[in-house]
Amino acid sequence: MNFTVVLMEEQTSSASWCMTGLFKQYRVKNDGYNVEISDKGLTVISIGGSASSQERREFYEPTDLIGCVCMRAGPKEPRKHLAFFTVYAYPFAPLPKKKKRIRVCLSFVVESEDTYEKNLEIANEWRSAVYSAIRGKENARGNINRRKKLLIVINPNSGAGRALRIYKKQVAPVLGEAEVPHEVLITKAANHALNLVRSMDLDQYAGLVIVSGDGLLYEIYNGLLSRPDWDKAIEYPVGVIPGGSGNGLARSLAHYLDEPYLANPVLVSTLNLAYGYTSPMDLVLVHTPDAKRLSFLSIGLGLLSDIDIESERLRSFGESRFTLWAIARIANLRRYHAKLSFKRLHKTVANNNHRRHPFQRSQTVEEEPYLASTGESGHISRSHSIAKVEEDDFDMNASLVKVDPVKPEESPEVGFLFNGNSEYEQSEKLSKDITAQLQGGCCMPKLGESLPNDWETVEDDFIIIYAVYQSHIGTDVFIAPNATLNDGTIWLLIVHGHATKSSITRFLLAMDGSHINIPGVEMIPVEAFRVEPSGKSGYLTVDGEVIPWGPLQAQILPSKGKIITR
Repeated sequence: MNFTVVLMEEQTSSASWCMTGLFKQYRVKNDGYNVEISDKGLTVISIGGSASSQERREFYEPTDLIGCVCMRAGPKEPRKHLAFFTVYAYPFAPLPKKKKRIRVCLSFVVESEDTYEKNLEIANEWRSAVYSAIRGKENARGNINRRKKLLIVINPNSGAGRALRIYKKQVAPVLGEAEVPHEVLITKAANHALNLVRSMDLDQYAGLVIVSGDGLLYEIYNGLLSRPDWDKAIEYPVGVIPGGSGNGLARSLAHYLDEPYLANPVLVSTLNLAYGYTSPMDLVLVHTPDAKRLSFLSIGLGLLSDIDIESERLRSFGESRFTLWAIARIANLRRYHAKLSFKRLHKTVANNNHRRHPFQRSQTVEEEPYLASTGESGHISRSHSIAKVEEDDFDMNASLVKVDPVKPEESPEVGFLFNGNSEYEQSEKLSKDITAQLQGGCCMPKLGESLPNDWETVEDDFIIIYAVYQSHIGTDVFIAPNATLNDGTIWLLIVHGHATKSSITRFLLAMDGSHINIPGVEMIPVEAFRVEPSGKSGYLTVDGEVIPWGPLQAQILPSKGKIITR
């Protein structure tokens, strides 16, 4: 084994390095592997077990690798002086047609020394080198504080009620492999998360992550908005794992990163947490007569909001509930009279249905349900950092036993935290402070006041008024094909009341980006808008949550949020 460091050209502050060694893989019969880890990635070359064997080379980019853990021999292994380092990676599968990410587990045997302690030192050197490769570009990007734990908030009733199982079976094992420390909180009622974050000490965690639908993140953001330190709090890192019937933000992130979300949504999203980088995200401040609200996804009135809310009775069907209820709504199409005003953003918009956001993308994406067999040599190693759950939910193969690189802390119990009242209240002083400090570049008058001359106003019957700031509002609803994570734009979708049922049917069937080319459909980039409905009742939604019917206005807060990505 040797270790070399070579400085690159003088115009860059980066350094190339390389570490090489000869190891056998645990329970693999051959003469061993030449293993090389460097800032470019991990190379594994099979030496072969016979003269007829061909050399096999495997290469994993740093963006394929997620973690490395050290292990010692378990009770069934007689050679007690051995140490092991196990590398976990999720590269693209070598399939020509279907893009997906697969799990790779490589357990290398360290046996060059005669004592376990000395072999463990070598294994830890390799573990450190693997993490150096994974985080080599960290200085060039924002990232969470890795010395702190994530707080993962789970709504056990979300979607079809599978969120807790998703965490146990798919999220926790991957975070254990990546050695991501975290605690778990299970919500017990509506606004539990909102009341928690409005008073908790945010400094004790690296970020907040939801395993739920978009509604739980809406709670968290509005809890952050109601804090005395709201101006800093709304920039707190957040992450999303899809566990509900509406997972628009998780789907949008995968789209921007060019990740194969549909193959395994949970895996793609969990890997964002494993890498722990942060990217700026636009938020929207929503003004209504009763409160100020913070939004990260959408504001809606009309058909799409009606489908979203009225289909709640079909929640057990998951996301297919939206399709089922859309059929019913088209048969009884509603029109809403409203005055719509907006401040247009003058920008060139290309109808590019495959546009991707320019922040760093994965080189290696592919996924499949995580619990696929990994063979004899692999096992799911449980990190001491994950919250306690039932032991039979994890594969605890006893042949290898994980060695913690530092003294483990006591594993936190899955807990229930309570703070504040169940009612969401905002003081008048806080509302005025928010309006004054988050005004931004747009001149935003109060509701009821006259609008500036550079605003446009349309009064008409509408079938749909829908404002979005992400590309997707659901797994299969590619609503804003030109949206990016922080483009400083509210994409205002309008369908006027004269549209026919056949046109609306075409619109709903073409929610793959081509719907914006249907006659009668407008997609306008704006930085602020106001809607004043004339009717007495209807559904007005923010991030899929119903708010009181009445006038509303909203303005973009460019890059005010911070989302955890790969």
